[in-house]
Amino acid sequence: MKWFIKRNHLFTLFLCISAGWVLMTVSAEVEQNTRINDPELLPESDRNTTDRDFFASLQKNQPLQPAQRNSEVSGKKIIESFYPPLTPGEQAVIQELNAATIAKFPNVPLLEALNTVQKQHGINVFLDGRALREQGLTTEEPINVSLHGVTLKSALDTILRPIGLDYVIDQQVLKITSVEEANRTLKLRIYPIADLGSSSEEFKALENVIRNTCLPPSPIREKYYPVDDLVIGGTANSSRKSDVQYSSRSFSVVPQCQALVVNETDRVHFKITELLKLLRQVRDDQASLRSGVK
Repeated sequence: MKWFIKRNHLFTLFLCISAGWVLMTVSAEVEQNTRINDPELLPESDRNTTDRDFFASLQKNQPLQPAQRNSEVSGKKIIESFYPPLTPGEQAVIQELNAATIAKFPNVPLLEALNTVQKQHGINVFLDGRALREQGLTTEEPINVSLHGVTLKSALDTILRPIGLDYVIDQQVLKITSVEEANRTLKLRIYPIADLGSSSEEFKALENVIRNTCLPPSPIREKYYPVDDLVIGGTANSSRKSDVQYSSRSFSVVPQCQALVVNETDRVHFKITELLKLLRQVRDDQASLRSGVK
């Protein structure tokens, strides 16, 4: 009987010890979790470590931004296609101009069509009322097109050109204006071309290629770009005649900087940017072919 009672005491003592150990373990885990969730309860050294670990975990879960990704992949400083670089607003407008669009406007008023474009692409579109009046148009001018799978800039050409209108990027806004006004809205850009030549002769050859492929034909330049308007000191009473060609005033290579300086319209700048991109692609492809042959 005494042995049975002693055995029960031992069993009870064992249960108490086990229960106490479990409670101590659970209590320690709860306290640790509480400290992690509430940094104020942590010692200063532990708190800093936890903050660093939490920040590191966020960095791992977040994708790299494009600029960071390009920098890590190439390990080289990224050179702009031209200077000054575009603002974020201008970049957004150009990106949408090159994006695909749907333009289904069966006898829709011009203003309504442009409002649809604005909503579809999320960019600001401004309709120049003065340009409309000069062309004898109103905001109710009917637009009758049905386009699918074309870029926005192609759709705008189809919509605007037949009625004497065009577009420019002005103050981060897509401005709809007259063709003449668009052709008189000039922007100065500097294109680095050090990688496309090494001598004055090579830069001159590049200049001639860009002149012949990107600038409008001479009759158009003479119609929309009176030379005297670009000469410092010109007046409204000028005869608008000059022996100096317009292209020589808007387009030149600066060998000292290995740069191309262009004061031209958006459309010309679009062409120059695309041409330089293609020339660099052809150069790189040919270099790859030569290295493969070797």
